[in-house]
Amino acid sequence: MRIVICDDIQKDRETIRTALDTYSKTHPEYYVEVDEYNAAIDVLNRMEKGETYDIALMDICMPGVSGTDAAEEMLAQNPEISVIFLTTSAEYAVEAFAMNATHYLLKPFSQEQFNAAVDRAVKKTGNQEMLSLECVDGVYRVRISEIVSIESQNHYLLFSLASGEKLKIRMKLSQMFEKIQKYPEFIRVGASYVVNLDFVRNISQSSMEMREGVKIPIPRRSVEEVQKAYMEFCRKEAGK
Repeated sequence: MRIVICDDIQKDRETIRTALDTYSKTHPEYYVEVDEYNAAIDVLNRMEKGETYDIALMDICMPGVSGTDAAEEMLAQNPEISVIFLTTSAEYAVEAFAMNATHYLLKPFSQEQFNAAVDRAVKKTGNQEMLSLECVDGVYRVRISEIVSIESQNHYLLFSLASGEKLKIRMKLSQMFEKIQKYPEFIRVGASYVVNLDFVRNISQSSMEMREGVKIPIPRRSVEEVQKAYMEFCRKEAGK
């Protein structure tokens, strides 16, 4: 699990990290990676560059961008992220839950309260669909939602993930597409790519620009079909 802690007070960040470390020790079945920031804008900038998080542990009252404003933008980018607010005041609770926050903890909190909040977040994360990949360097399980694109390269497939990580497996693109074509966000782009439309920023007559700036070429014969699929996907997403 990728977890981000954001609080402008160092002592509070340390308290949250200690509580999280304690939680992790009692749940060795979870592999946890943690980033820490003292400003919400830094979290947003990190996500803008392609970083993904499963759980966000956010203070609310911070200089600059507030925790609630940041969380609203984070949830807009990734509705599957679990946001846990940790704050000294109850006055923001209604606003927090209105934006579908997973939990709201008042400082100071007990380890039991913290554990209950993270348990709820983990349960939400666990509901995300996973894909097992037998890669050249071992077996990986990845969330369907974090696959940005799949490229065919000389009998191998190169997976690009939202975190920036690359995974390589030996398989035909057609075989992999059969596994994931039930997810409407994935489309074939020519003979060499499968693309997750959730990560597309722009489509031109010759390429698709992904969020991290990577451009995927579109064969001339496929431009109309790809553009139509993208517009249909956007309409459905807007209607949700």
